[in-house]
Amino acid sequence: MYNALKANGVLVTYAAKGSVRRAMQEVGFEVERLPGPPGKREMLRAVKKG
Repeated sequence: MYNALKANGVLVTYAAKGSVRRAMQEVGFEVERLPGPPGKREMLRAVKKG
């Protein structure tokens, strides 16, 4: 997914598990946790810097 995004592309997911967050950071995403919608505690937003 990292390679498919253009520079400054944004990926948002409800998968907020720590292992998912760390994997996204390892490949180069800048990751932040956000409050989730009703029924979800939190979500992740990952931005490809470049």
